[in-house]
Amino acid sequence: MKLYTNCQSCKKDIVIKSSAQTRPDLQMEKGEELTVNCLNCGKVEKKHVNDIKAKSNSFILLLGLVIGTIMTSILWFFYGAIASIVFAIPLVFWQQQMKATKSFNSYMIRRK
Repeated sequence: MKLYTNCQSCKKDIVIKSSAQTRPDLQMEKGEELTVNCLNCGKVEKKHVNDIKAKSNSFILLLGLVIGTIMTSILWFFYGAIASIVFAIPLVFWQQQMKATKSFNSYMIRRK
Protein backbone atom coordinates (compact mmCIF):
# COMPACT_ATOMS: atom_id res chain seq x y z
CA MET A 1 0.00 0.00 0.00
CA LYS A 2 1.32 3.42 -0.99
CA LEU A 3 0.29 6.58 0.83
CA TYR A 4 0.01 9.82 -1.12
CA THR A 5 -1.57 13.26 -1.22
CA ASN A 6 -1.97 15.87 -3.94
CA CYS A 7 -0.09 19.15 -4.23
CA GLN A 8 -2.50 22.11 -4.27
CA SER A 9 -0.45 24.15 -6.73
CA CYS A 10 0.69 21.65 -9.38
CA LYS A 11 -1.84 18.82 -8.70
CA LYS A 12 0.88 16.12 -8.73
CA ASP A 13 0.98 13.22 -6.26
CA ILE A 14 3.26 13.53 -3.22
CA VAL A 15 4.30 10.15 -1.83
CA ILE A 16 4.28 9.78 1.97
CA LYS A 17 6.97 7.43 3.28
CA SER A 18 5.40 5.44 6.08
CA SER A 19 4.70 1.86 7.01
CA ALA A 20 1.41 2.72 8.73
CA GLN A 21 -1.44 0.37 7.82
CA THR A 22 -4.25 2.53 9.22
CA ARG A 23 -4.94 6.23 9.58
CA PRO A 24 -4.62 6.17 13.41
CA ASP A 25 -1.21 4.48 13.01
CA LEU A 26 -0.18 7.25 10.63
CA GLN A 27 -1.43 9.86 13.09
CA MET A 28 0.58 8.30 15.91
CA GLU A 29 3.68 8.07 13.72
CA LYS A 30 3.62 11.48 11.99
CA GLY A 31 1.17 13.58 14.03
CA GLU A 32 -2.21 15.02 13.12
CA GLU A 33 -0.74 17.40 10.53
CA LEU A 34 2.09 16.47 8.21
CA THR A 35 4.46 18.87 6.50
CA VAL A 36 4.96 17.67 2.93
CA ASN A 37 7.27 18.98 0.24
CA CYS A 38 6.26 18.68 -3.42
CA LEU A 39 9.22 17.40 -5.43
CA ASN A 40 7.72 18.78 -8.65
CA CYS A 41 7.14 22.45 -7.77
CA GLY A 42 8.97 22.69 -4.43
CA LYS A 43 6.01 24.00 -2.42
CA VAL A 44 5.86 23.04 1.27
CA GLU A 45 2.35 22.40 2.60
CA LYS A 46 0.69 21.19 5.78
CA LYS A 47 -1.71 18.33 5.25
CA HIS A 48 -4.16 16.81 7.74
CA VAL A 49 -4.08 13.03 8.17
CA ASN A 50 -7.50 12.80 6.47
CA ASP A 51 -6.01 14.34 3.31
CA ILE A 52 -3.70 11.34 2.90
CA LYS A 53 -5.00 8.59 0.61
CA ALA A 54 -3.85 5.02 -0.05
CA LYS A 55 -3.57 3.00 -3.24
CA SER A 56 -2.46 -0.55 -3.80
CA ASN A 57 1.22 -1.26 -4.41
CA SER A 58 1.64 -2.81 -7.86
CA PHE A 59 5.08 -4.18 -6.90
CA ILE A 60 3.53 -6.46 -4.26
CA LEU A 61 0.96 -7.71 -6.79
CA LEU A 62 3.68 -8.41 -9.36
CA LEU A 63 5.72 -10.23 -6.71
CA GLY A 64 2.73 -12.45 -5.92
CA LEU A 65 2.29 -13.23 -9.62
CA VAL A 66 5.97 -14.17 -10.01
CA ILE A 67 5.95 -16.37 -6.90
CA GLY A 68 2.75 -18.09 -8.08
CA THR A 69 4.20 -18.76 -11.53
CA ILE A 70 7.46 -20.16 -10.16
CA MET A 71 5.71 -22.36 -7.60
CA THR A 72 3.27 -23.67 -10.24
CA SER A 73 6.06 -24.60 -12.63
CA ILE A 74 8.03 -26.38 -9.88
CA LEU A 75 5.01 -28.22 -8.45
CA TRP A 76 3.72 -29.15 -11.92
CA PHE A 77 6.79 -31.33 -12.34
CA PHE A 78 6.03 -33.25 -9.13
CA TYR A 79 2.23 -33.23 -8.84
CA GLY A 80 0.86 -32.49 -12.31
CA ALA A 81 -2.27 -30.43 -12.93
CA ILE A 82 -3.10 -30.15 -9.21
CA ALA A 83 -0.24 -27.64 -8.99
CA SER A 84 -2.31 -25.08 -10.90
CA ILE A 85 -4.08 -24.35 -7.58
CA VAL A 86 -0.95 -22.40 -6.61
CA PHE A 87 -2.12 -19.71 -9.03
CA ALA A 88 -4.30 -18.58 -6.11
CA ILE A 89 -1.20 -16.95 -4.56
CA PRO A 90 -1.51 -13.75 -6.66
CA LEU A 91 -5.19 -13.56 -5.78
CA VAL A 92 -4.34 -13.66 -2.08
CA PHE A 93 -1.78 -10.85 -2.54
CA TRP A 94 -4.31 -8.79 -4.53
CA GLN A 95 -7.08 -9.35 -1.96
CA GLN A 96 -4.81 -8.31 0.92
CA GLN A 97 -3.76 -5.11 -0.89
CA MET A 98 -7.34 -4.17 -1.74
CA LYS A 99 -8.55 -4.81 1.83
CA ALA A 100 -5.74 -2.72 3.34
CA THR A 101 -6.35 0.13 0.89
CA LYS A 102 -10.10 0.14 1.50
CA SER A 103 -9.75 0.08 5.27
CA PHE A 104 -7.23 2.96 5.23
CA ASN A 105 -9.34 5.15 2.93
CA SER A 106 -12.65 4.49 4.70
CA TYR A 107 -11.58 5.43 8.25
CA MET A 108 -11.30 9.16 9.03
CA ILE A 109 -9.86 10.98 12.06
CA ARG A 110 -11.99 13.61 13.79
CA ARG A 111 -10.67 17.10 13.03
CA LYS A 112 -10.17 19.47 15.94
